Amino acid sequence: MLLSIAVVIAFLISTTQALNPKNIVLAKETSPDIELAKKLGKEIIAACPVVSDTKNLAAFNSCADKLTKLTTLRETMNAPFLWGAQSKVGNYNLKDNQTTKFDPLVWRRIYLATFMFKGEPKVEQINNLIVIHLPIQFRNQLDIGAYPYPFWHSSKKWNSYQQSTELLLFLEQKKLKGALRSAVVDSQRPVVNHVWDGNWVWNDAHGKKQPYVTLYTRLFSPSNPHVAKVDAAYRAFEVNLRQHACIVCHSPDNAAKQNPLLLLSYPNQALSLRHETVRQIKEKRMPPPTGIVNDQERQKLLELAQAFAQAGDQALAYEGEKITSSQVHSSN
Repeated sequence: MLLSIAVVIAFLISTTQALNPKNIVLAKETSPDIELAKKLGKEIIAACPVVSDTKNLAAFNSCADKLTKLTTLRETMNAPFLWGAQSKVGNYNLKDNQTTKFDPLVWRRIYLATFMFKGEPKVEQINNLIVIHLPIQFRNQLDIGAYPYPFWHSSKKWNSYQQSTELLLFLEQKKLKGALRSAVVDSQRPVVNHVWDGNWVWNDAHGKKQPYVTLYTRLFSPSNPHVAKVDAAYRAFEVNLRQHACIVCHSPDNAAKQNPLLLLSYPNQALSLRHETVRQIKEKRMPPPTGIVNDQERQKLLELAQAFAQAGDQALAYEGEKITSSQVHSSN
């Protein structure tokens, strides 16, 4: 009898402990997804620590190189990857925020590298979504050609970059789906003011194309044998896109109010759309609403799009980026 009572008491104690909220939180904190989130956060912070001089070019380049090579980050990022600004504090639904689609390599090397990180990552779980909070400081004193496009075309956007206090990364089912600049801002942070002259691209005093970070020579390693090919393919494709007014809808000012926005106006940022353009041209959906009426002109643009998609795949594959079979199939 005493043994039976002891068994019952032991069972009740174990059940009570299992239902204790503290134990539930502990279980979540030690789950593989939580551990992955912490690992990602710590590796990003270590790759790009805060330096006192925000125009330190060596630190910027070092950060970009390290983020490019971070294996955990590369293998976890979803393609395409969504990036934007949080519309309001606490809104963690990517679909409810204005975002832009990017190729994973482009985002981490060209966009993520404009930030510096400090402290420790904070990891928060909401149902199946894990939010990684990274304290940030923006490199707002770089040369204007070091930014993916003139963010200051919109003062709201430029200030969001300069004064946002956190980067929010969204992990779901072991995949990083996207990131947002937090709506929590520090209005006391010093800002750098630029006046936009209306040009998305320009040549500097030495005749070099700007922004230089949008070029394939910045994105890909010097040993990549496909750089010249993908650049030539993009240039030929882009000229014909302009003839059909496609760039109007696919520029940073987002005249067509797309969400997510799809960029075609810059070489490396167009990579995220390289297969989608092939599909839409084939289906007579680009440009909207009925595509290109002239069959010969449509076929020409389609062939240019296919050449760009193929060259982009080759260049990215050389860097170790994943090219899915569905992507290749959509371009054939």
